[in-house]
Amino acid sequence: MGRRWRKDRGAALITVLAMLSIMSMLAVVAMDSALMGVRRTQNQAQLGQARWYLTGAEAFAAGRLKDIQPSDIEKRVDASEWQGKTFNFPLDEGAMTITLFDGSNCFNLNSLVSADENGIPTVNAVAQVRFAQLLDLANVRSENTTRLAASVVDWIDPDQTPGPGGAEDESYGGPEAPYRVANTLMADLAELTRVRGFTPKVMEAILPYVCVRPTEAVNLLNPNTLTPDQAILLAIMVGPQMSLQAAEAIIRSRPRGGWPSVAAFLSQSGMAQVELSEATRAAFDVKSNYFVAVMSVQYRDTQETGAVLLSAGNPARVLRRVYGAGGRERLL
Repeated sequence: MGRRWRKDRGAALITVLAMLSIMSMLAVVAMDSALMGVRRTQNQAQLGQARWYLTGAEAFAAGRLKDIQPSDIEKRVDASEWQGKTFNFPLDEGAMTITLFDGSNCFNLNSLVSADENGIPTVNAVAQVRFAQLLDLANVRSENTTRLAASVVDWIDPDQTPGPGGAEDESYGGPEAPYRVANTLMADLAELTRVRGFTPKVMEAILPYVCVRPTEAVNLLNPNTLTPDQAILLAIMVGPQMSLQAAEAIIRSRPRGGWPSVAAFLSQSGMAQVELSEATRAAFDVKSNYFVAVMSVQYRDTQETGAVLLSAGNPARVLRRVYGAGGRERLL
């Protein structure tokens, strides 16, 4: 009897030790889960605070537009003082940076269509020619650059009838993964990767010069904020009669502080010797309609970036915001 009791006592001890081991493991798991929840809550709180700082940065950038585009032409600010400049601001337990860019100096892909008298989007032939020239000057090697422009038009226009060289629903995705065209204005440059013919090489070549704006209107170029590496935009606006080298030379000849008016810009030697239509003359403005603000916030252990597209006005309006890396490329 005593021997059996000792055996039962050993078995009970093993059972108790096993239960203690299991309970210890459960306690460790519960503690890890609790700590993970605390860290997740802290990260969410820090991210939320960083987003609020980004919202404050938007307000700052919108207010800054009043300073760089004053109504009094004599008080205009040289674009070199703000274009691409990074402004740094200290924060409690962090720091914030804001960089402003002119958002008007780019080819608006939505301008490849124009609204007719009934408000229905139709092909903008002039914009198509300009886009084809942009592709050529950007060294895009394609069988037919006109087909690329036509594909964008068919992506935007509301019908399902392919234009000459264009592509509608039946051209996309193949039988295994078909997809449809948007049939409305583009909202994001990322859409362009879905359009027929726009390979990664084509995208890389044209991204510095194209953009998407929430209208089919042609962007008015601001000669006072154009940079030499944006000479393509000036060349395609004037037409084949202006070489890329001549356009770059005109931008480099800009006086300090910029041209006081469009008339002054058009009368300088490089532009005066080119015959321009009234429509082309009207395609320039010494005030910009759009701006892009790129922001970055470092708060405690969290870093958040974002970009906003601003419409100039009084007050300026945020048209679109993008959080995360690559925001500038998607908006500018």
